[in-house]
Amino acid sequence: MRRLSRPQIRLEARQRSGELSSYRDLELKNSILSKGLLHPPVVQFDGAKGDYVLVAGGRRLAAIDWIAEDQGYFLCDGETVLPGEVPALIISEDLSALTRMEAEFEENYIRLDPPWQDRVRALAAIHSARVAANPLHTAADTGREIAASGGIAGSTAVPNTISKQVIAATLVAEHLHDPAIRNARNANEAHQLTIDRIERAFLAENIRRREATARLSQSPDGTRERAGEIPPDPPHRIICGDATLLLPTLPDNVYDLVLADPPYAIGAGSAGFRSRTIHHHNYTDDPAATKQFLQFLLGESFRLTKTRANLFLFTDIDLFEWLKLSASAAGWSVFRTPIIWRKSESEGLAPWGRQGFRRTFEMILFATKGGKGLLTSPLDILDFSRVSRAVRDYGAQKPVELMKLLIEVSTLPGDSVLDPCCGSGATVLAAKSCLRKALGIDLDKAATDAALIKLNELEMPAPIEAPEVEPMETMPDVSAL
Repeated sequence: MRRLSRPQIRLEARQRSGELSSYRDLELKNSILSKGLLHPPVVQFDGAKGDYVLVAGGRRLAAIDWIAEDQGYFLCDGETVLPGEVPALIISEDLSALTRMEAEFEENYIRLDPPWQDRVRALAAIHSARVAANPLHTAADTGREIAASGGIAGSTAVPNTISKQVIAATLVAEHLHDPAIRNARNANEAHQLTIDRIERAFLAENIRRREATARLSQSPDGTRERAGEIPPDPPHRIICGDATLLLPTLPDNVYDLVLADPPYAIGAGSAGFRSRTIHHHNYTDDPAATKQFLQFLLGESFRLTKTRANLFLFTDIDLFEWLKLSASAAGWSVFRTPIIWRKSESEGLAPWGRQGFRRTFEMILFATKGGKGLLTSPLDILDFSRVSRAVRDYGAQKPVELMKLLIEVSTLPGDSVLDPCCGSGATVLAAKSCLRKALGIDLDKAATDAALIKLNELEMPAPIEAPEVEPMETMPDVSAL
């Protein structure tokens, strides 16, 4: 063991992404202060840079830094370690970067399993490094090597299982920039979400290309474009983009209805919501950002709608009074009380658990422009079952039949509907089913991909049923074929 000054130790990209802050990390710091440091961090000398690279002991080094910040000292091997000093075990210079990476992975898993995101990154990095060294190296090879080293589950590790984990980690690691993947509850859920999104993106891209080809075929030689005659947009469009950037580019006085389900300012992306379902809310939902967006949306909606138009906004009870005042300030005439969507007669969120009630409803703000109002006078409590988890593909998905009712009571066939927070497309699907035009916008590409696929399926003709065939009493002998 040697004592090094803290600046001599260099931390490369670590497999653990979390900072030293949890209760267990505090326990580690207090343990070092009271009992001393039993196992110093392990470093390797880098002759090219003249410093030492940390190989293992990231949490211990962070705890030592924490103690130094408090101007504390501790014992290691019977010696006092002062602030700014780090006791370290120095290993030989011929240890490769890949071996250091594997050593760190093994220590992290054996001592305290890191978050699944860090584990996925580490597995993918190890496999990538091995493939770089040998292009013929397979995931099965990596699995066997990790199992042999006991780096995942000790001597009972199953190479085939680890190989599957390596394959999954390699795929998921490429998509951890996506909040929906990164915030999954575990690696298996992240893997399934990744596969679903890749398949959905492929199908949606095929639809977009087919639509682009169809528009081009309207003027194959480009004469209409040169003459300034652009083929018209389809009556039902779904755009992936930022509404704050796209809405200002749209012309005034176009839409008869704005129907949107914007953020509620309730922290819908928090762990409490995430623990309940695989379909998470992957958007900013804090009060300040939500109010800023809603003020923008109310003003733009007033500009984009015709002189007589309507507005429906889904919202939360804590936001309703503020939203009423903001809508009035933007020029809308607001219905005094909320419209209630009762989404269940039994299932609901219980914020207080057994000590409180289950919430089975959501609120809708209704407002009008130019005194248009509704075509009929429905009840202010709308009973439509929520979209079941079995078929849900978006965290805040609303039932198409509910959106259809709101559209039908406030517009006529041929009218135009705008949904600037369309999610997976319930508003656009509802508008199409009741012969209204619609534009949906959403920032979530996976959601708009799902919406485009569903819209395309709605446009496809029903499959031709095969004629009924009498069942065979016995299976034919096909051995001679």
